[in-house]
Amino acid sequence: MTARERIAGNVAGYVDDRTGAAKWMKKNLTKVFPDHWSFLLGEICLYSFVILLLSGTFLTFLVRPFHEGSCL
Repeated sequence: MTARERIAGNVAGYVDDRTGAAKWMKKNLTKVFPDHWSFLLGEICLYSFVILLLSGTFLTFLVRPFHEGSCL
C-alpha cells in the first residue's frame, strides 16, 4: 500500500468515526440499485426511449423533404 492510499484510508476512517457516514451510505446505496427483476423492464423501456430520442434527433437533421410529385 502506498503512502497516498494509507493517508486516504486514514482520512476516510476519521470521517466515518466522526460522522457515521459508512452506515448511512450502506443503508442508502442499496436503494439506488434495486435487485428485483421487474425493474429490468423499466430499464429496457428507458433505454429504448433514449435511443428513440437520440436517433430521431439525428435523423431530423438529415432528412431532405421531397414535395415534387407527392400526393398531398
